[in-house]
Amino acid sequence: MNFRKGWYRVNALEEKVCRCVDEMREEIIGFLQEIVGQASCNPPGDTRGVVRAICSKLESSQISYETFLVDEVHESVVATINAGQSPNLLFNSHIDTVPVGEESRWTYGPFSGEIVDGKLYGRGSADAKGSVAPMIMAGKVLQLCGIQLNGSLSINPVADEEMGGAKGVKHLIDTGKLKPDMVVIGEITTNEIAIAEKGIIWLEFTSYGRTAHASTPWDGVNAISKMVKFLYLLEEELTERFAARRHPLTPPPSFNFGMIKGGVKANVVADQCKAVFDRRILPFETLEGTLDEVNEIIAKAQQEDPEIKIDVKVLDYGAPLETAPEEPFVQTALDVCKEFGIKNEPVGYQQASDGRFFSEMKIPTILLGPGDPSLAHSPNEFIPVEQVIQATKMYALLAMRSLGTIS
Repeated sequence: MNFRKGWYRVNALEEKVCRCVDEMREEIIGFLQEIVGQASCNPPGDTRGVVRAICSKLESSQISYETFLVDEVHESVVATINAGQSPNLLFNSHIDTVPVGEESRWTYGPFSGEIVDGKLYGRGSADAKGSVAPMIMAGKVLQLCGIQLNGSLSINPVADEEMGGAKGVKHLIDTGKLKPDMVVIGEITTNEIAIAEKGIIWLEFTSYGRTAHASTPWDGVNAISKMVKFLYLLEEELTERFAARRHPLTPPPSFNFGMIKGGVKANVVADQCKAVFDRRILPFETLEGTLDEVNEIIAKAQQEDPEIKIDVKVLDYGAPLETAPEEPFVQTALDVCKEFGIKNEPVGYQQASDGRFFSEMKIPTILLGPGDPSLAHSPNEFIPVEQVIQATKMYALLAMRSLGTIS
């Protein structure tokens, strides 16, 4: 059963569900292999093949569902048990993946789903089809075991997470298709409960100069030189400020200069330069505060060099996520962890997820899923088979305990 002896309060109904998961082990892993075998790299983000496989499994499980196609390729699913009943627990995870990269770096085919030494290999095996499969199979197990939930359970495999979610979960929220009371985001947490993640801000800096011939550069103002001067100061200032800025669960705040482009020709003094800046903010930081900090540093740069002229533009923003550890839903999830001998203290998530959309709506949101986050987006991505089986049990028990069951 994989329960830790002496722990807590597993009842006969929950034992029945976990036995059923064990009996369906081959089907669970086979289903994961099937959806890993459906390429869904983003870009272009075509998830239709994965959706066909998911819908087939939902039909055989007698779980009702709807599909939602945004443009020609970004397709998502909302499947619901006990539709219309409250409260609603949402299981959300994504079915798009990052590209494979150089295929020669893969020991096993990126869409093979090959199992070697208890590890299932393939792009998306961990991030995040390794959560999608056990979420759906948990729903099937609950149906097979005749579990009557005191509320509704929605299972929501979505497109476009890897490109920001606009054509996936955000579209479903904006069109009123998702109205949960509690949310589990299936991401790679080694089946621990994560309740916090950093937010993302992409800024574009534009510096302005004045053109001149390269043989007389003193007649112009080099926008590239001014940008370099500013970026050096920005790096120096933020590194110093971040040294004391910490959150107890997430990695430290961070920044990266990801792209820079300027000038038109080697023998012309550049009159414009653009740089794109990735800033990861802690749960207590804000977009407004980040912009104030950046503008303060721009002002300092201009004091040191009045020829520096820089504009800043927000290209993208994803809010951080944080759910209070004392939230009853979090405590219920941690109790489920106890049953399997997993750390029953909340952790932080290293990357970003679709959970931010629900956190912004003040909906209790946690992240829970099998796999090692350090393997995300890497060649030879894999997921331990045993963690997938464990996650299936955990999702099923979490649904039963957070919604309650009807005798």
